[in-house]
Amino acid sequence: MLRRLSLCVALLGLVCAVATLPAAEELTTAAEHWEIQGDLSEVCTCAVPCTCNFNEGPSPHHYCRSMFSLAIEKGHYGDLKLDGLHLAGVHGNKTKVWYIEASANPEQAAALRAIADHILKSDHVETAAITQKVGDTGNRLQIGEKGGFEANYVIGMDGKTPIVVENNSSWNIPRSIKGKTKYVRYKDQYGNKLNFKDSNSNEGKFDWTDTTENYF
Repeated sequence: MLRRLSLCVALLGLVCAVATLPAAEELTTAAEHWEIQGDLSEVCTCAVPCTCNFNEGPSPHHYCRSMFSLAIEKGHYGDLKLDGLHLAGVHGNKTKVWYIEASANPEQAAALRAIADHILKSDHVETAAITQKVGDTGNRLQIGEKGGFEANYVIGMDGKTPIVVENNSSWNIPRSIKGKTKYVRYKDQYGNKLNFKDSNSNEGKFDWTDTTENYF
C-alpha cells in the first residue's frame, strides 16, 4: 500500500510539473535571439525640440502622443530574415497600437510581433501596409488607411545642414535629426485620434537586439 501511495504521489507531482511548463511556442520564442537595424522615423505632440528628448517633461502640453516607424534594413529573428520589413507604432490619446508589415509572411509576422511585444507592450496589434520614406530634407510615414505624417528637417545656421542631437534621452538612436511636422493625421477604431502640425520629429539610425537595455 505504501509503495502504491508513493507512486501516486510521484505521478501527481509529474502531472503538476508538466502543467506549469510554458507551451512549446513560448519556449521557442523566449529562446530566439533577434537583431534589427535601420531607420527610425518619429513624430510627437511636443514643440520643437521635444523636451522629452532632454530628460524634461512634455511641452507645451502635459502629455506626449507619438507615432513612429522602424524600417528594418537588416534584421533576423533566430535564423529568420527580416530585411526590408517594417514595424510601426502609435501611442495615442486612448491606447497603444502596434502595426505589423502586411507583406510579411506568417513566420515573419509572428517574429515581428514577438519583437514588438519585447520592445513595448501594447493594447492592440494589427497588420497594415507601411510606407516609410527617409529623404535628405525630411521624412514621411503612412500606415495603411489609418493615417501618417510628414516632416521637414530643421536646418542649422549654414542654411543647408539639418540640426542633429546626439544621445538624446528618449529614443535609443546615436544621432537624431530634428524635424518639424507638416501634418500628423491618424484615426483608429480604438478611439485614438491625432491631428496636429508644427510639432517635433526625430529621424535616426537604430541598432537594437533582444538584449538592448532601453529602446525608448
